[in-house]
Amino acid sequence: MKQLDTVQVLEHNVKELQCQLKSAQIRIAALNEELNKYKEKYRREVDKHFDFKMHQKSLTELNFDGNETRGRYGEDESL
Repeated sequence: MKQLDTVQVLEHNVKELQCQLKSAQIRIAALNEELNKYKEKYRREVDKHFDFKMHQKSLTELNFDGNETRGRYGEDESL
């Protein structure tokens, strides 16, 4: 009789833990979706800033194309 009660209690505990696990997995999936959304938003903002920075640089600097080791008149300043 006592063994039967123990088995029932254990079965109940297993079912309860399975429910908790399922709800935790659902919450994790929702948080992952939200995280991916924020990552994409962050990447878009970084790309916008980078594009704006390059555009601004192209308007104001002679060597905006990445040749940062050249001076104003094309002289080598890498030394």
